[in-house]
Amino acid sequence: MSKPRKQRFILISIVSPAYTKVEAMEDLDELKSLVSTYGGADVVDVIQRRMHPSGGTYIGSGKAEEIAEMVGKKKIDIIVINAIVNPTQLYHIQQLCWPYNPNIEVWDRVDLILHIFNNHATTSEAKMQIKLARMRHMGPRIYGLGESFSQQGGGVGTKGLGETNVELMRRHWKEEMRQIQSNLKEMEKGRAQQVERRHNLGFPTVSIVGYTNAGKTSLFNLLTGKKKLEADILFATLDSSVGKMYDRDHNREILISDTIGFIKKLPPDLVDAFKSTLMESIHADVLLHVIDASDPKMEEKIQVVEMILSDLGLKDKRKMYVFNKVDLVEKTRLHEILEKYSQFSPHAISVHSGDGIVPLYHSITAFPFWF
Repeated sequence: MSKPRKQRFILISIVSPAYTKVEAMEDLDELKSLVSTYGGADVVDVIQRRMHPSGGTYIGSGKAEEIAEMVGKKKIDIIVINAIVNPTQLYHIQQLCWPYNPNIEVWDRVDLILHIFNNHATTSEAKMQIKLARMRHMGPRIYGLGESFSQQGGGVGTKGLGETNVELMRRHWKEEMRQIQSNLKEMEKGRAQQVERRHNLGFPTVSIVGYTNAGKTSLFNLLTGKKKLEADILFATLDSSVGKMYDRDHNREILISDTIGFIKKLPPDLVDAFKSTLMESIHADVLLHVIDASDPKMEEKIQVVEMILSDLGLKDKRKMYVFNKVDLVEKTRLHEILEKYSQFSPHAISVHSGDGIVPLYHSITAFPFWF
């Protein structure tokens, strides 16, 4: 039996004219990883240099027509623009592509992330969080309402059928959002009670945070003996999980939680929707910030994580930097990294080989914040 054909993508990135070719391609790298995680095939990469996005189609009418022709020639299923784009602009591009593929979909970066999240959600809470974020981002688009539909009208002095339907859809959309928010608040209360109970019982708590695909879940599994899914893809983990690590030195258990991975340009609505899940981090005694030491963009990704932690009110939370994959880093470079981030009690580890895990364990159990 033959495998189903992967959906074919055009990826579009708008960059400043000052960008070099290397910088422009790097701008697309993460988007390619996202498409791979989604399960699609990256067929065409388009880089457009311009100072400002176009009002009508974001990418400009000439470029949009060029992309539309490409959709027909390359049998493209989905176009993704590497930015947050106005729904009307996406719709205008879609209209131009219809003669070449009436089923074409046009997404921005947030749409792609939301589709990935939707594929990876397993718990009812995660599914609701994603649906809420998707509804906030897509608005009435979620019901397939296009601009032409909203412009349908009736005779003079009457309310057109199209307009009536759009208004009904909007009301339904708002009501559904209210219901989801109400359900999530109930779940948040339950999670808050769990966190409070743990604190009342005197459990030390550690939360693992970090950029997606840095090795957070692998470390969580190693410390707690659990077997959560480990995959070399972005956003393998969406649901927060809690496990226990036994502290032999003090004859007690330490609670360890693993959380959703962060990413640059993570939409605020998405962070807001996942605040309930991220509560494990918010109420932890200490954060373990797991970092891929072998990543060429390591420093940029550290900044992304720190910015999101700051948005969550965790800027001043006690934390340890845990540099993973050090078996792939030259010793001189590793020494420089540990020196640079010495204020964060840095640890060099390799979850793969087990290097540095014992010293990390002893640092966690002896952390002075708990005494």
